[in-house]
Amino acid sequence: MTDYETQSLQIATDTYHVYWWADVIAVGALVAAIVGGFFAFLTLSKIAQQLESAKWNALLSFEQDMNARRQRFSDITQKVIFSPEEYQTSYEEAKESYLNAIERLASCILKGQFPEAEMKTSYRGYIASTIKEFEDRFRAGTDYPRILELHQKWRD
Repeated sequence: MTDYETQSLQIATDTYHVYWWADVIAVGALVAAIVGGFFAFLTLSKIAQQLESAKWNALLSFEQDMNARRQRFSDITQKVIFSPEEYQTSYEEAKESYLNAIERLASCILKGQFPEAEMKTSYRGYIASTIKEFEDRFRAGTDYPRILELHQKWRD
């Protein structure tokens, strides 16, 4: 074998080793990417579960707020019976605050933030009784259009 052939063979062998190590590194990178993708998938699924939980926590917060406002409204209603002049302004403010809480809930339901089928089961009667109880607030040009829209949508 000539000196040229020996050098060519050595260059070919070195090139082969370089390509072989490059392939080993590429396989390592591929494995790292697959493992990273798996961990990313697990992390995203946990985040999705947390978002689902947060959605129901938000609903509980809405319910607590509505109940607190309803209780305040009921308390002031009792006071209006005995002293209408003194508590009339507070009565109107409490009623508006209570109806605003229901309007926010109706808005969230209409936007799809809560599953409508479950909300319909739980709140259909509540929305209907609210509209019936405060008919004067639900006429044309109402300040609570989402409550009316949800009521119309849930009518059977």
